[in-house]
Amino acid sequence: MSFLRLIYLAHRFGTSLKKRGFIAFTRIVAILSIAIGCMALLLSMAILDGFKQALEDNAVKFTAHIRVQSFNGDIPPPMPDHLINHPAIASFEIALQKEGLLRKRGGDIDGILLKGIDDETEFIARPKELRKGSFTFSSDSSKEIIISERLAKSMGFKVADTAIITSMIPDPAGSSIPLPVTMKAKIRGLFKTGMSQYDQLYVFLPRMTLSQLLGTSKDAKSHYELMVKPGFDINAIGTEIQDQVPYPLFVQTVYDLHAGMFHWIELQKEPIPIVLSLIGIVAIMNILTSLLIIVIEKTRSIGILKSLGMKQFSIMTIFSLQGIALGIIGIMIGCLGSFALCTIQQNYGIITLNADLYFIDVLPVSMKAWHYYLVGGSALALSLFATIIPAFVASRISPTKAMLFK
Repeated sequence: MSFLRLIYLAHRFGTSLKKRGFIAFTRIVAILSIAIGCMALLLSMAILDGFKQALEDNAVKFTAHIRVQSFNGDIPPPMPDHLINHPAIASFEIALQKEGLLRKRGGDIDGILLKGIDDETEFIARPKELRKGSFTFSSDSSKEIIISERLAKSMGFKVADTAIITSMIPDPAGSSIPLPVTMKAKIRGLFKTGMSQYDQLYVFLPRMTLSQLLGTSKDAKSHYELMVKPGFDINAIGTEIQDQVPYPLFVQTVYDLHAGMFHWIELQKEPIPIVLSLIGIVAIMNILTSLLIIVIEKTRSIGILKSLGMKQFSIMTIFSLQGIALGIIGIMIGCLGSFALCTIQQNYGIITLNADLYFIDVLPVSMKAWHYYLVGGSALALSLFATIIPAFVASRISPTKAMLFK
């Protein structure tokens, strides 16, 4: 018998049972079990990949893909030219930053990290959301700072307010006790990235201004920052650079600098195979139950088909097509539901998070094609596997016994 006729018979078997309440209910349960399972897995994978991507994107807003500095914290020696011009390196910057304190006159004191920047490149290479004020300093030596909206709220600052910055420098007299240096600075702008622990920490000011505060030359540096071009493996490039930089330089990638966050993401991915297995078992049992009920209801029809000469393989194919149809419908519903929810979250950010606990303030999602291929393919394979027993049972029904079945 042709395959198209087998598809037609499978369709007729299914539609003829739509008015049978209990059988229709079992079919709906089978479809929903697959749909909910697919949706749950797709949402989990989208959220975990979204977290990883969001953490990586936000982390480099304050540092870089690769950071090179000295072991002992001293001024790092020059970077070899062939590494600066490496084909995988998109940009190379000399960075200057120093720990310090931020204080409002008559207010609280908070620990900060002062970073000297060139405002023409910093906010282009590592874009941040401007909330108020400006991302441009009056001059390259102006006593102005840019802080996060979160830090401003916690300390009661507004744009154009005056803040007091304090840092420590080595004692020129040679004493082991560092000396404090203080500067008043005007708040030029407020930014937001959503990474609470960094929004609360970083304060940007002109590189020349930070050099003057620390009493160093205008060419002073604390480390080097390198951005990697898209398509290159950051860890592999970091390892390659580490093997070639002179002592005492050492390399840290964004994954090393924020290892705790990325390990947390990888840990969340560990239960996915277990969840996939459990959902698969539930889907198999529901499809198995639904098809076995159909076999019982259609015993006489099966007997008639076999008495007319239909082979066992054709009978098995009919019931396999029934199971695959249930699987495809469930997979489509699950995939469409997941896609719709992820799209809504991406565009409107309906679900928010506690940034102090989850590092970011809006639930991130990242939809990838391979998620749908993996989940859809696995669900379809499980649906086909679930048809084996009912199809075999149907193919073994004797025509004579089927005619006597009531």
